[in-house]
Amino acid sequence: MHEIGIVDDVLRAINAKLKGSKENPAVKQVNIAIGELEHISPGHFEFHFRERTKGTFLENAKLNFRKVGARFKCRQCHFEFSGDETLEGCPKCKSKVNELIEGAGISVDSVEMI
Repeated sequence: MHEIGIVDDVLRAINAKLKGSKENPAVKQVNIAIGELEHISPGHFEFHFRERTKGTFLENAKLNFRKVGARFKCRQCHFEFSGDETLEGCPKCKSKVNELIEGAGISVDSVEMI
C-alpha cells in the first residue's frame, strides 16, 4: 500500500522538523499540504496516520490539511496555468508540453507544539 509509505515519509519529515527539540515533544497540531494530483484523501491519510502513531507522541496531534492546486508552466511560451486547463494544453499557445510547478506530493507545512 503506497499510503503507508506516504505516511512514513510525513512522519520522517515531522521528526526532522522536531530535531533538536525536547526529548518527548507534545505535538498539538500538524499542518499538511496535499497536492491535488495525489491519489489520497485527507480522511484516508488520517486513518493511516492514526494507525502508525498509536502510542507515540503524535497519537493525539490534530491534523490540518491544505489542498494545493495543480499548476503548470508551458515549456514553449512559459505561460502558467491551473490543472483545470491542462487537458487542452497550454491555454495561450496550445502546446501539450507542460511542466508541473505544484500540486503533486504531500508535505509538512508546520508542526505546532503545546
